[in-house]
Amino acid sequence: MASPEPNIHAEILKLARLLRVEPEELAYLEQVPGSDLGQLREQVADMLFSAHNQMLDKLAASSRLLPVALVALITERAFGPVLAARMAGVLEPPRAVAVAARLPTAFLADTARQLDPRRTRAIIAGIPAERIEEIARVLAEHQDFVTMGQAVGQLSSEALRASLSALDDEMLLRTAFVMDDKDRLPELAELLGHERLIGMIDVAERAGLEDEAIDLIAHLDDAQQTDLLAALRERDQQAHQQVLDRLAKVSA
Repeated sequence: MASPEPNIHAEILKLARLLRVEPEELAYLEQVPGSDLGQLREQVADMLFSAHNQMLDKLAASSRLLPVALVALITERAFGPVLAARMAGVLEPPRAVAVAARLPTAFLADTARQLDPRRTRAIIAGIPAERIEEIARVLAEHQDFVTMGQAVGQLSSEALRASLSALDDEMLLRTAFVMDDKDRLPELAELLGHERLIGMIDVAERAGLEDEAIDLIAHLDDAQQTDLLAALRERDQQAHQQVLDRLAKVSA
């Protein structure tokens, strides 16, 4: 059976993560257009994150009466990552950032896995770059590229630059593949530099990640594409022939 188109594959990975199932269990969706799968994922997220809104609003209102340190302690000891992620969507961003500053990195990484980034954009953007790097290292240790990919669009350029050092080439390629905001891929490529991009293509062919490599190249700007493809052809025509041939078909 042929592999699904790259955008369909990426959406299935993200939907599987949201539903907490293995991607193989959603293989029947491979014939559905990627844009429709994206809409389905957003609808499911809205349903999950709007449940119990009244209770969450009451908890958020109560938390405003407590010191930040006490809210952080209650969040870690009583709420846990799932409820903390739901609470993050209803707290004022400055207060949520202040609470996050007092929570352990491992707890923040667990909470990040449960977030709907659309509802926490201002919070993610407000977390210092060095803390983002720490969280990225924890997520990388758990091979959690889906969480990182969905958060990239909310990161400042400084935080994005800091997080790159936490990821090896394979993890970075997988993360780029599931990014919600693919418009930031040219910026990401600029931060990575030419040699690391070529290294990611090398990894793609060793690890069977040609879809991920093609998707990355396809979202670069014209000048970046031209320079990268020329470098690949000049460096080792034979080694990169499979990616180059597939990219030519996609571009045709």
